[in-house]
Amino acid sequence: MFMAHSPHSKEKKLDQTYKHPKESLTWQYNQFGHHRNMQIILLCLIAAILMGCEKHKPCFQSSIIPNPVEIAYHKGSYIIDPGTKLIFLDESLSFPARYAVKIWEPLLGYKLEVEQVNSFEGNNSIILNLLENVKPEIGDEGYILEIKPEKAVLSANTAAGILYGIQTITQLMDTQNTGVLPSCLIKDYPRFAWRGMHLDVSRHFMPIEFIYKMMDYMAMHKLNVLHWHLIDDQGWRLEINKYPKLTEVGAWRVDMSHLHWNERPLINDPDNATYGGFYTQEEVKALVAYAADRNISVMPEIEMPAHVMSALAAYPEFSCTGENLGVPPGGVWPITHIYCAGKDETFIFLENVLQEVMEIFPSEFIHIGGDEADKTNWRSCPKCQARIKNEGLTGEDALQSYFIHRIERFLNAHGRKIIGWDEILEGGLAPNASVMSWRGEQGGIEAAKMGHHVVMTPGSHCYFDHYQGDPSVEPLAFGGLTTLKKVYHYEPIPTELTVEEARLVLGAQANVWTEYMSVPEHVEYMVFPRLAALAEVVWSPAENRDWADFSRRMQQQYIRYERLGINYSRSAFRVSVNAEVNPASRSLAVGLNTEVHFPEIRYTLDGSTPGPESPVYSQPVQIRQSSTLKAAVFINAESSGQVLERSFDLHKAFAAEITLQNPNSPKYDGSGVYSLVDGIHGSEHFGDGFWKGFLGDDMIATIHFPEPTAISSIEVDALQNYASWIFFPEKVIFEVSEDGQVFRKLDEIANDVPQNEKGKLIRHFITSQSAQNITAIRISMKNPGTCPPGHSGEGEKSWLFLSEIAVR
Repeated sequence: MFMAHSPHSKEKKLDQTYKHPKESLTWQYNQFGHHRNMQIILLCLIAAILMGCEKHKPCFQSSIIPNPVEIAYHKGSYIIDPGTKLIFLDESLSFPARYAVKIWEPLLGYKLEVEQVNSFEGNNSIILNLLENVKPEIGDEGYILEIKPEKAVLSANTAAGILYGIQTITQLMDTQNTGVLPSCLIKDYPRFAWRGMHLDVSRHFMPIEFIYKMMDYMAMHKLNVLHWHLIDDQGWRLEINKYPKLTEVGAWRVDMSHLHWNERPLINDPDNATYGGFYTQEEVKALVAYAADRNISVMPEIEMPAHVMSALAAYPEFSCTGENLGVPPGGVWPITHIYCAGKDETFIFLENVLQEVMEIFPSEFIHIGGDEADKTNWRSCPKCQARIKNEGLTGEDALQSYFIHRIERFLNAHGRKIIGWDEILEGGLAPNASVMSWRGEQGGIEAAKMGHHVVMTPGSHCYFDHYQGDPSVEPLAFGGLTTLKKVYHYEPIPTELTVEEARLVLGAQANVWTEYMSVPEHVEYMVFPRLAALAEVVWSPAENRDWADFSRRMQQQYIRYERLGINYSRSAFRVSVNAEVNPASRSLAVGLNTEVHFPEIRYTLDGSTPGPESPVYSQPVQIRQSSTLKAAVFINAESSGQVLERSFDLHKAFAAEITLQNPNSPKYDGSGVYSLVDGIHGSEHFGDGFWKGFLGDDMIATIHFPEPTAISSIEVDALQNYASWIFFPEKVIFEVSEDGQVFRKLDEIANDVPQNEKGKLIRHFITSQSAQNITAIRISMKNPGTCPPGHSGEGEKSWLFLSEIAVR
């Protein structure tokens, strides 16, 4: 987690929120590479696949996402026409019937007649049927769909199952010709009960209309939990009648959108707080009802004891210090300004807030956060220390456990359950608490082994604020790299769990943190298509998981996104590179890949943009001299527009023997053994896979040449990213040796960029001192060692990053 519809009393402030020039829809589409010809390209691709069907078999390939448990296609089709009726018997199916008619009308071009009947008779009907003899194997959310040439029957144990069957019919309907359903029998039910998506509206406020759209998109993907992150340091988004200042003050902050999120200074200036918004209780109640109609539970997150500076800006008396630091306009680290656990008034406040929250949200679970609480103020707070003493607690971790236990008792007494991030394990887990495991899977494993329910949402696979393609061409994101394929291959059940413990894993969810997503279009870009991959992970049987088949079915899913106007990412169409060094031939074997089904990749090596006449990639490209490769996916002679560009620098040290005196961090290992001499320079994004990182240590590398070599220059790059604790070296020393044993200093270059210089900076340290008959060189980069004074990590170990040592 590291990390408006109606603003009411501050309507003018919402207007200012949407006037930033870079937040316009046009800018978003251009920034994210939204190409107008994509729909035509995809339609052509689908047509090509369908024409390839064997004539003697039913010409239909499923494009259902998530993939059903069992599906069998038969000869023939059921053809829907304007005379077709949608009929149902049970009154509880009135909404599903009307819902089906609404979402089918754009596909059919007309509205089906809906009729409630006393018995199911006649043909040319789509029948919605609640089973009298309940089939326990399909559960509460499963369904059975039987389509014959004369009619279609959708059966389920509950209305929820009918809703999901309707989604399947929709996808069958939009894959074939309009109104044609293939004859088939589908038996389907979800693997997990918890199939969720988290949405942060605190860091950037999202209008209520967009939340409604997300409800529809979640239903389309058969997801059933919206984890609504309404509270954080940067904004309180829910109206609480008893405490009006929570939204009068806590919902607004100074707009610093011109600065990077982590470079915005903490400022308390309520008179100039122009960014924000909140949701009224009536708005939220209406949304919750809308979601329930679609079998979606909306679970609120009311953060505690940390991530609450927005609340403490409104009511500073509930902090340890009583200070009013204001609503932060950007990132805060460490998070020390938190609720005081020693004051009973704090708990009275929170219980009053939660009382209103429970009146708005009927969800079984209330998320209470519990993460990233820096307990510095608790250590110096007399009231907190008195609480520790009076309750017989062992320290501040135990005080957090006391805090969570006390809130849990209150919520349990009102028939609710708590769930929190895995930090609520610290100091002891509350008796009935469930854990959301985000810092990897260990917290979830620990909780399950203790007998507690778990929702898996590790940052490695489920954080959709991470990049999904090449960071150098993607819109700004938190970091990391979580591709569509990586999400698809996530397995929520850790191998460390027994069969009984595995049953405690409720499911998984995608987490969408919006520090870098200021408008709905950007959220859509980060969520789709990755949400489709996670939907299949949590719905379909693990043994049925098949990436090749999923990527084929995604071709139709992209067309659905186009039809709905979803600003989905095209990163899956972008070519990625896997370069393997061959030291014997001093060459690179460059493999090209995409996440598109059977792609046609065309490339060039002279830096020109590939066209329909460029070579087609079929096997790794051999590169033996410095080159600039460009590559793109082509569909029917049309480029997808996602063009890869990668330069390869085959300098004198390329593929040479290299040793490191201090090992780099295994988390940041670049491309492996030859990473610093593979001819590939990293981008400004340290997570792009080309940088080696050293935590607290100097970088000392020795390169050996196979024969004496004349040198005219040596160059090494370095990265500085203040927000990520990465700094330039204090100095770089270049040494050479004629015999490979004794080294002499060739040059020394001191860094002149201050440690507090912010942004993402790359510097090349270059010496042009020449040398003859050199058999080895040594480069030493002096790590500053620790983060500078005033930095959020002051005194902690600092990072040193480099990607290439180039010798001319």
